[in-house]
Amino acid sequence: MSQRSTQKSSPVPALMFAVSVVGSNGLALSPILADVAGSFSTSALTISTAISAYGAATAASAFFLAARIDRNGIRRSLLGAMIALIAALVLSASAPHWIVLTLAQALAGAAAGVILPAAYGSASLIAPAGQEARTLGRVIAGWSVSLVAGVPLSALISDWVGWRATYGVLALCAAIALLGLRKLPERRAANPAPLRLSRLLAPLSYRDVPALLLGCLAFSSAFYGVYAFLADHVRTLLALSAGQVGFIAFAYGAGFLLAGFAGAPLVDRLGPRRALPLALGVIALVYVGLLPAAHSLAAVLAIATLWGAASQLSLNLLVLLLSRARPEERGAVLGLNTCTTYLGASVGTAVAGTLYTHAGFETLGLCAAAALAAAALGLHWRLNGRRAAAARATA
Repeated sequence: MSQRSTQKSSPVPALMFAVSVVGSNGLALSPILADVAGSFSTSALTISTAISAYGAATAASAFFLAARIDRNGIRRSLLGAMIALIAALVLSASAPHWIVLTLAQALAGAAAGVILPAAYGSASLIAPAGQEARTLGRVIAGWSVSLVAGVPLSALISDWVGWRATYGVLALCAAIALLGLRKLPERRAANPAPLRLSRLLAPLSYRDVPALLLGCLAFSSAFYGVYAFLADHVRTLLALSAGQVGFIAFAYGAGFLLAGFAGAPLVDRLGPRRALPLALGVIALVYVGLLPAAHSLAAVLAIATLWGAASQLSLNLLVLLLSRARPEERGAVLGLNTCTTYLGASVGTAVAGTLYTHAGFETLGLCAAAALAAAALGLHWRLNGRRAAAARATA
């Protein structure tokens, strides 16, 4: 097959679309939390259980199931997980009770824990020689699409038709992505190593990995906790619709995209070890700034743009430093990173829901800021302070 015909039938757009559907589903519930709660005659805290279930299922899936992708075949695993995601989205759209919605989102999380690493692995598999990084970057850009377009459109659909239509549209989008993913080549490990718990946990003994994973846990817990209830808080204060607060995700995504293009010179100038604590410190300031800004949608949108930019830098730097920790076992290390990220999503949302309900958004924001500040200081000491001390000792 010629290179030209291969490019014409490239499944990269389908991979990117699949990632954007996963991202949109994972973030869509926050702007419509009040609408869903009202339809089930319950509270926002109760409905946020579905967000926690999604995060916990994604973390468990990434830890236990993603390691089997190479054994089962990367195409087979991705297609099977996409079918499970479609079923979960259809069940979410038709859920007769909030418990069914929670179970449906848990199924969606289990699918996401396979889809994301399989999509990234497929990108590397189909990329032309020398263009692996560029192809992977296009697939990862699906997250930006979900932030800039998927979540705001989902909120607007909820306003126009109802929140159930949001999940119906996402199910349709997932089905379209599935059709494109059928073109993927298959890859299966010839002699896969046996899967043991000790091997899955081995990266915890590598230098800097535990500290970076703790930083990841603080980052994801604070993000998902604040994100889950920020829209509900702003809607309560300003009497806004789901579509209007959906633009918070748009502003966040715009900042995310901007940092993706303009952040490299800053990282190159400072170095990743210095830039990561700085980016986390900026996010801590964002959480403090959101407290007074919540009384004005324009102010929230401005701060959300900065939030997205700092988050993009933090995510990229965490992945970069983790991938460098043990290059020959990058997959195992990054698998733990995915698991930690969604564990934070589950725990962060659950803790944030209790804080938001019983102490208010102000307490939630301050706790999130404190967690990020502690992570920034700890990582600065671990990544820079100890190295400087060692250098002085050997001088």
